[in-house]
Amino acid sequence: MTAAAQRIRCHFTQPGGSRLMARRFGRFRLAACIAATAVVVASCGQAHGATETGSQVKQGGDLVYLDAEVTASMQIQVSYWQNSLVKDQLLDRLVYQDPETFEFVPWIARSWTVDEPGTTYQFVIRDGVTYSDGTPLDAASVKRNIEWLAEGDKPKGIPRNAWFPKVTAVDTDAAARTVTVHLAEPNAPFLAALSMNTAGLVADATIDASKEDQSVVTNLIGSGPFVAESEIPNKEIRLVKRRGYDWAPATANHQGEAYLDSVTVVPIEEDSIRVGALRSGESDALRYTQPPDEALLQKEGFTVLGLRTPGLANVLDVRQTADFVDDVNVRKAVMYGIDRDQIVSTLYSDNWKPANSIITEGALGWKDRSDEVRFDPDEANRRLDASGWTTRNADGIREKDGRQLELSLYIDVYDHTSKPLYELVQRQLRAVGISLQLRQTDFANYPKATADPKLSLRRNGWPTADTFRLTQNYDSDQGDLFQLEGNDPYLDGLLRSQVTETDRTKRIALIEQIQDHVIDNAYTIPLLLDTQIFAVAPHIHDFRNAANSVPWFYDTWTEHK
Repeated sequence: MTAAAQRIRCHFTQPGGSRLMARRFGRFRLAACIAATAVVVASCGQAHGATETGSQVKQGGDLVYLDAEVTASMQIQVSYWQNSLVKDQLLDRLVYQDPETFEFVPWIARSWTVDEPGTTYQFVIRDGVTYSDGTPLDAASVKRNIEWLAEGDKPKGIPRNAWFPKVTAVDTDAAARTVTVHLAEPNAPFLAALSMNTAGLVADATIDASKEDQSVVTNLIGSGPFVAESEIPNKEIRLVKRRGYDWAPATANHQGEAYLDSVTVVPIEEDSIRVGALRSGESDALRYTQPPDEALLQKEGFTVLGLRTPGLANVLDVRQTADFVDDVNVRKAVMYGIDRDQIVSTLYSDNWKPANSIITEGALGWKDRSDEVRFDPDEANRRLDASGWTTRNADGIREKDGRQLELSLYIDVYDHTSKPLYELVQRQLRAVGISLQLRQTDFANYPKATADPKLSLRRNGWPTADTFRLTQNYDSDQGDLFQLEGNDPYLDGLLRSQVTETDRTKRIALIEQIQDHVIDNAYTIPLLLDTQIFAVAPHIHDFRNAANSVPWFYDTWTEHK
């Protein structure tokens, strides 16, 4: 038995360990001990205020969702992908990014205006909204949230929101229910920043809490359609319907309360256990399966969704401080030595596609750069020969001045398909004489391990509300993930200009130039379009996702009550 399975087995059998030990749906019984496909179940909820569409009652029932990762600190400004699903259920935002059109539409802000310079935003706040503790979400609360997000809380060690521009003032008019935000300079991604769960609106009690208390999910007092009722750390988070909720985004599929009585989020890191739980009927949905399991689940009647929302492509960032990769010919050889079509056809399903740029189709300013993002082993070999890597050792690895052409990469702990992916890339690069050394670590140590300046390559790429993420990642005054250390002022200029340029056409041109410059210099190596895989049981309906790909359970309903 694996360590993950052992932990889950213990979770089931500890007295009083989990509410998931209770009866689920009145027809599934949880065994005291479950073998290789150990699974969990949720307690049954009573349907309240049921509504009907045709013959189907949507209100009521419970959903168990299995995630591939354990949540981390829930403090609002902390941005962890694995926290996004939970935060999205609890926290409303001023504006909503529609997951179909990706346009920004009203939510807690009924409307907004922006002045011509792009430095003053006025929001009209929806009337009658309350947090789950009963306090009003009014103009004064929005003002306090924005100031807190813009400034952080230094005495508590809480950082400012990394997406927020410099805010010079926030004014309110209680009678008109308006909040006016004044920026130091134009900021094109400001609405995007306000739409993210890292800008989720919270009650004063949450803002007033200590950093440690803010990190606990049950202390996130939001105005969303669900409330965090309980948490067993590293084992489950139980969310329950917010009674009286009636302020969904303008483009939501319904208004009023969520349909589900509860959602229980259970982290199970082992793929086979998540799949076994879904197949056995003890869970209702999951994130991440290995590609071979996608076909199996579809054959058995489950819905498998491969979501590719706009954002950054799945890439390998090249760290200029590592050995050998300060040579553009070496970087280009890596670019040309990878056969992306073979990767998809060998390892993945039709839900996956090769990348052809550093951002994905649908992202603002996306440009097809398949002219450079291509498999061309002859050009890879020519480039390496030109840089003096003309000798190969007995293993076929190129050598120069007594040193092997060896690069390094950690297996990505956030992508359950990364090990076979990188092993295939390793074989492909070996064919052109590059040795790729694969390293492994765990979740806790991955951030520190991958910050090593001598690490050649590091995986990057996620769905994102705006291409501002490029600036966060690569501006030498911000993430500097290429480790250029200010030695490419042209790139820094482009990255900064795309943030302050509010003319859409001009901004698109800047984003295209960023893609061209990064790809022409092979600062990063595009691999795949970032894809999030979900599998859903047949009795679950209207399983929808937010614009950041994570599920949003507001519209979801179950046949099982």
